Amino acid sequence: MIRSLQNWVLLFLIFICVAKTDGNVPPKPTKNILLINSYHQGYAWTDSLTLGIIKAVKLHPEYNLFIENLNSKQFGKSRFEIDKEHFQKKYSGVTFDGALITDNDALDFALQFDKELFPDAPVVFIGIPNPEEYLLEGTSYYGLKETGSSQFVMALIHNLLPESKHLLVITDKTTTGMINRKEFIQESSKFDQFSVLFPEVVDLDSIYKTVSSGKHFDAIFYVGLSQDRDGRLIDPVPVAKKICELSRVPVFTNDLLYNNPGIVGGLFRNGENHGIESVNLLLKILNSRSRDSIKHIYPTEQKCFFDYKALDKLHISIKSLPDNSLIFNKETIFSRQQFRFLLTTLVVLVLIILVLTVVNRRRKNEHKKSVAQLDQIRIQKDELEDAYTKLNSVMLEFENTNIRLNESNINLSEAKKKAEESDNLKSAFLANVSHEIRTPLNSIVGFSSLLSDDDLTPELRNSYIELIESNTESLLVLIDEIIDLSKIEAQQLTLRKQEFSIDLLLTELSKVFTQGHPKSEVELRIRKVSDSKELFIYSDRVRINQIFVNLLSNAYKFTESGMIEFGYEEDKYNEIQLFVKDSGIGISKEHHQLIFERFRKLNSEDRKVYRGTGLGLAVAYQIVKEHGGEIQVKSGEPWSVVFTVSFPIRENQDRRRVAADRRGSRDRRRAR
Repeated sequence: MIRSLQNWVLLFLIFICVAKTDGNVPPKPTKNILLINSYHQGYAWTDSLTLGIIKAVKLHPEYNLFIENLNSKQFGKSRFEIDKEHFQKKYSGVTFDGALITDNDALDFALQFDKELFPDAPVVFIGIPNPEEYLLEGTSYYGLKETGSSQFVMALIHNLLPESKHLLVITDKTTTGMINRKEFIQESSKFDQFSVLFPEVVDLDSIYKTVSSGKHFDAIFYVGLSQDRDGRLIDPVPVAKKICELSRVPVFTNDLLYNNPGIVGGLFRNGENHGIESVNLLLKILNSRSRDSIKHIYPTEQKCFFDYKALDKLHISIKSLPDNSLIFNKETIFSRQQFRFLLTTLVVLVLIILVLTVVNRRRKNEHKKSVAQLDQIRIQKDELEDAYTKLNSVMLEFENTNIRLNESNINLSEAKKKAEESDNLKSAFLANVSHEIRTPLNSIVGFSSLLSDDDLTPELRNSYIELIESNTESLLVLIDEIIDLSKIEAQQLTLRKQEFSIDLLLTELSKVFTQGHPKSEVELRIRKVSDSKELFIYSDRVRINQIFVNLLSNAYKFTESGMIEFGYEEDKYNEIQLFVKDSGIGISKEHHQLIFERFRKLNSEDRKVYRGTGLGLAVAYQIVKEHGGEIQVKSGEPWSVVFTVSFPIRENQDRRRVAADRRGSRDRRRAR
């Protein structure tokens, strides 16, 4: 009993000691681990590795995990120096106790910059298929070898498909992709009559075309595509699906992520488990007093997966598969043939039951239907009569609608014809305007350059200046016509009306055109109401002058010799009629209305081509319409063409006066 009491006292003392010790235990120091991924976040293999690493580190709260992605699928190794400087600035105050590296590009980065980023820290790598080539003995680098070797793949496919001679391996030209190509080429030499092919160009369209052709290969092994020949990133999962859809031969792969209908099977890599194993290896290294017993390279567990339906289709026995293989879509109770037989039998039985049910119901309803049929026939007769009446009405309406549609088609055809004609006119106008603008511009530029010649005589220099002035005036007239047409199209043409002398305007026009055509063989005449009185009208003097200028310019253009007469007349309706007559080449009657259309320029094939844009008469026509007037053209003896402009005027009787001498009257007005 005394011994028992002593035991209880001893336990109590131990409990007190433990309690005091627990209350004073200092917290464990925090350690830092840096994870560097070769590829970007969102890449399936990288995400699976990162997920396993995060899960494993969470079990050890004394460790902080920092994650960085090099995104070498997009940038390759070109940004290594930039990434190193970025990491140095970002973690300038952090000391890393260990590092985790995924895939080859990150391992190359670590070997190049480990002294600057995590000196003397152990490094554990994952996803490296060729760690032996890095000569890691005697270094602080340890890791897991990705054991999806080309030798195992080729042996697997050769055993499952003994008749196959050529294997198409689909991979890109990234660092990992080039390593895979090298391994497959080396291993292909160890197999008799079994060769390996690769896509010549890493381009999706080319690869799809090669896969769909099914030529020169008996099977496909899809390693994965991450980057095309232009450096653009590729999502390898949908590419695997597309290859399965297009392929005519069995397809194998090295990752369960690419499993799609059509994939026979391949290697099974569990990125999450590899990530957990890498963390456990790093913790083992950090907690070991001596690293002599720790190997630099550890193989990862290798498994295979297969689709039972694809194996059945290729007549491949499950017994020929490697041990511990995962098999999907495996049949359980019934075979495919048994299931089809049972399904067919069930469908036949259901059909028989449905037929018997329908026959029984029909017999019960026959009597009811016979009684109701007579009433239905009577009702249908009445409905048919009503329907016949409505049909006649609809047919009549249909005929009327058809007539309206025919009329609409005719109108649409005419509108289309006019639109096409207008489009052709605009095209011809643009070409003509281009020519008309270039002609005076070329003359101005050409003769202007000649004026700089010091050897020119005064007479020749004056003639060049006259030619430049003449072409300048022609260019200004052309620009004015285009501007006026634009204002008319935009409905911005405004009239500034005032009282002015129409007689004085005619006199000024006569001087201008006589001086402008000094060598012309055409006689210009003015005809007025009277030489003894002066008519003042209320209108826009500038626009009336423009009408006369356009008509007179047109008359001079088409009259090489003869006579041009212009002036005005009054009628009893208080209207004034302006006219321009010429004895030129004339205008045929069918063109009397066309000459006033925009862009219209009449040049017959048997006549010479006259300069001009075809805008002058169109502008004059629009100005007359703005005045509320009307312009007409006539032809016949003794004049070839007669243009008449009629519009109402507002006359101030106080301003109309008789003057015996018009020149003296004009001088007195100027003196005032």
